[in-house]
Amino acid sequence: MLSHMRCVVSGIVVFALAGAAAAQGTGAIVNGEVANRVDQYLTRLVPYGFSGAVLVAKNGEVILKKGYGLADRDGNVPYRPDMVSCIGSVTKQFTGAAILKLEMQGKLKTSDPISTYLPGVPPDKAGITIQHLMTHTAGFSGDLGGMDEEPIARDALVAKVLAAPLASKPGEKFEYSNEGFSLAGAIVERVSGKGYEAYVRENLFLPAGMMDTGYLAPAWLLSRLPIGYRPDGKPWGRVYQNGWLPDGPGWYLRANGGIHSSLDDLYRWHLALASDKVLSPAALQKYQAGDVPSFGNERYGYGWGVQTTRRGTKLITHNGGNGFFFTDVLRFVDEKVVIIAMTNQPVIPATQVARRQLEALVFGDQPVVVPPVGIAVARDAREALAGRYALATGGLVTVRATPDGLEADADDPTLLGAIPGLTAPGGRFSAMETKTLALLDAAAKDDVRPIFEAFNDERPFDVVQGNQRRFWADWRSQFGEFKRLELLGTASVQGDPAVTVRLQFERGGPTVQFIWGPRRLAGFRILPAATGQPTVFVAESPTSWVSYSYRAPALLRLTFDRNGGVQIEGPKGKSEGKKQ
Repeated sequence: MLSHMRCVVSGIVVFALAGAAAAQGTGAIVNGEVANRVDQYLTRLVPYGFSGAVLVAKNGEVILKKGYGLADRDGNVPYRPDMVSCIGSVTKQFTGAAILKLEMQGKLKTSDPISTYLPGVPPDKAGITIQHLMTHTAGFSGDLGGMDEEPIARDALVAKVLAAPLASKPGEKFEYSNEGFSLAGAIVERVSGKGYEAYVRENLFLPAGMMDTGYLAPAWLLSRLPIGYRPDGKPWGRVYQNGWLPDGPGWYLRANGGIHSSLDDLYRWHLALASDKVLSPAALQKYQAGDVPSFGNERYGYGWGVQTTRRGTKLITHNGGNGFFFTDVLRFVDEKVVIIAMTNQPVIPATQVARRQLEALVFGDQPVVVPPVGIAVARDAREALAGRYALATGGLVTVRATPDGLEADADDPTLLGAIPGLTAPGGRFSAMETKTLALLDAAAKDDVRPIFEAFNDERPFDVVQGNQRRFWADWRSQFGEFKRLELLGTASVQGDPAVTVRLQFERGGPTVQFIWGPRRLAGFRILPAATGQPTVFVAESPTSWVSYSYRAPALLRLTFDRNGGVQIEGPKGKSEGKKQ
């Protein structure tokens, strides 16, 4: 899901990064042209909301390992590369490996029905096999209720899942199910006679040299665990021991999420999967094959999605997140490249930056908009640029000096709101526009199921629901009660249609774009100019000012001349204006 947060950026903020980078240099690696390219991008991204840690390995060598931004904003603690973070649904592939390890040990078969190992399986679920659990084809609904922080015991969770009606017949279709992997974790415990964490630590983590991965066993210092932050920058806290049982998280989270790990440990796991250190060659083949179609060109199995990249190569991947912490593991096995990213905020989450920008920077096969580096400009020089500018094409742009730089707004939101030209409603995108309005109308009534189904990706329902509820709560707090939707038309965002809708509350409201990919909803973004927030500009030079948004496809630039003129260059092209 895409979102927007206004960040005021100035030369002061950019210059302050040098001190943070030194603190984050402990254990950091930046080696070679590719690593420097990625490092420069991420360093410049920090003032715009990025914080986390990234590892890039190429041909068996770690070329980048570094932390960025802050792990604890109140304590001014830098995000170090040795931080231990909640990896969310990346946990699932450990459960998949545990199941295959038990099969290697002769203790189960993945073709076995779950009733062999779990008591009380009703007739409608008698046909569910372990293989179905491992491929999200058991037929469970994507949302069976319950929160990650609920300390529900194993057998209570198993009983609740088995009592719930199936959404589809076993083996009929793919539907992402956290609870399905929790059942697999219960099978691990019942078959092995050990707790879930004890089994995976003894049979997976320690043989792979992973000392920092688990729920409780590693006993990390709390200072190594970053704090998670909300979209508005307020602290959310940690997943660690948040409502947990004495031996780990409740079973809404256990075996499907919540494991904590480090960059180094996740890379050690990748290396272990290139050998028979943990799994046999036959088990590894099964583990990384990708059994059933899931989303797009992906095939899913045992906690991994197997995809074909835009370069025609093989990618084995999984990501995870809970709305505050995000992790993405990308293993480009044909190209011998690994990218691992962790973040502790949703403004620029690892699950977006790794696939959109880091992959492109590493392989150099797609352009990436690089955040600008601001310079300091004297206040009197900035105030001289302030004023109202009348555009030759009609309309006004108002520029103001702030304590940090410049900000501007326009009576035409397509100029400074990063909105490309809108196609009038009712044209060739009319069906998409109707669907978008239906999604928003349902969400306004707290029914997010249509949006969840439109996204059709691997995010759990409760994550999508939580994000949507936060957006609507923030809007109602800022603008009052919701009144109606106003369809503005459809724009283009990086070649994809973006249905643009203004949400009318009692006191105005945001304008949002729902961006549609070929087969599903790719995301949405909130346009800055439509929220009553001016567009913030950073100085490239005393006369050239740029605005950068992680969500926008290009920079927006204001160029001033000595005669009181301004040129606006952005997604809409170039516009000329004169100071009134």
